[in-house]
Amino acid sequence: MAGGTNRASAGLPAWLVAANESTRRAAEEALAQRRPQRQVHCWVHATGADHAGLVLEWRREGAGWMARVVWTTGGGDIVCTWLDAEQIDPV
Repeated sequence: MAGGTNRASAGLPAWLVAANESTRRAAEEALAQRRPQRQVHCWVHATGADHAGLVLEWRREGAGWMARVVWTTGGGDIVCTWLDAEQIDPV
């Protein structure tokens, strides 16, 4: 068919499909450059005091990042939860 359509782009003009693909690739490249390190020691600022912690994994939430972090409290309890990236700092 003229215009180079496929199942994903059926009915869309070829120029629009190309523009969307270019935009998607650019967004993926920008996201990869901003992606945080996988596991890193960090300072947790979630309970009114700073605690040494470890980032276990990251996930994308809306326009930002969340980290699954484990840390110990001063009383010896272990906490593991998801925090906004703004609530932690790398060591």
